[in-house]
Amino acid sequence: MNTRKIVILACIGLALFMIVPATPANAQCYYCNPLLFPFAVAAAAVGTAAAIATAPFCPYCGPHYYYAPPPAPVYYGAPPPYPARVWIRGHYNRYGAWVPGHWRHRN
Repeated sequence: MNTRKIVILACIGLALFMIVPATPANAQCYYCNPLLFPFAVAAAAVGTAAAIATAPFCPYCGPHYYYAPPPAPVYYGAPPPYPARVWIRGHYNRYGAWVPGHWRHRN
């Protein structure tokens, strides 16, 4: 093997050695197939390349959702006018006589 292949394999092995123990502990059970590591490395490389390639266009995209200002307060308008009359339910007056319910006009 030439030196270049050895260096590349050593770098990938070192990266895997550094990344795998640094993952946070989880109570969930995941199956990690070592045959999928090359795809994970390729996905990380493509994601990094995409982030670098699109970085000059970020100012034109607008703010991210966590940089956006809070939404404007909602204007509910004026409350509806009071009704011209209200229903007064039946009650006993101060003399003990029953007064049936009736409509009273507001002033």
